[in-house]
Amino acid sequence: MTVQHQKTTAQPSAPPPLARLRVREAALRHEAAQLQARAEHLDRVGRAHAQRLQRRIDAHEKIVLGALVKKAGLDIPQSEAHRPPNDDDSTPLRGGLAAQSTAYDRALILGALLWLESTLNQPENDVVSVPNRQRLRDDGLQALKKTKR
Repeated sequence: MTVQHQKTTAQPSAPPPLARLRVREAALRHEAAQLQARAEHLDRVGRAHAQRLQRRIDAHEKIVLGALVKKAGLDIPQSEAHRPPNDDDSTPLRGGLAAQSTAYDRALILGALLWLESTLNQPENDVVSVPNRQRLRDDGLQALKKTKR
């Protein structure tokens, strides 16, 4: 009697190529979804940082402009009812040199702001020259005279 032995081809139990590709595709899709979520998160964080920075810049600009307005004496004066009682002691200091200094600063600051405005409205390629202080002051005085009409 002849016994035939069945030949077994011992291949490793590897999944068919199509199944491997599907598993790889699923893994890549999962990784892509994670990367997309990370990108969206970083975008939100970037926008939040930009908004905070813009609010900070706005606050600093308001502080600087407020200081300029106060220095120029253009802020709203306090009414007599809201003045502290000891304020009368400083009245003599308000006249003379202090009043002249405030008027000069007001004219100079206003002239500088007007020059900045005109410079910002110029085309980008134009050459900008900074005028001297006296010209800025004169321009500011002319603007102040126009507003007091």
